[in-house]
Amino acid sequence: MTFESTHALVEQVALAVNELRITLENHALPGLETAILNSQMALKGLESHPGGVDGLKQLIATYPQEQQKQLNDRLAQARSDHQLNGELIRLAMQRNAALQAYAAQSSAGATYSSEGGVSFLGGGQLLGKF
Repeated sequence: MTFESTHALVEQVALAVNELRITLENHALPGLETAILNSQMALKGLESHPGGVDGLKQLIATYPQEQQKQLNDRLAQARSDHQLNGELIRLAMQRNAALQAYAAQSSAGATYSSEGGVSFLGGGQLLGKF
């Protein structure tokens, strides 16, 4: 595999994971599905590399020092973005649960119905911006 093809693979992963991070940080729900799919496709491409991530690391080790640094820096940034994405998704899920609980408690049915309960709004979908 040439440096150019390795660089293209690493760049695809880094850009897709970064796009997802930006989408999550901006609470851009309309672009979330596309960003998640792009990130998943890029990560699958990385996994399908001969030897997976370990194989890619071994390949990178065969390149000159400057190229190794360039690729490893991009992989480190992608790893950092990927970890941050997981945390942002967890926070969004917590916020969504809090919004659903607030909406359920704030409804007239929660206060005045004989059952005293309200089903989740929107079937568990994210309410507005997360």
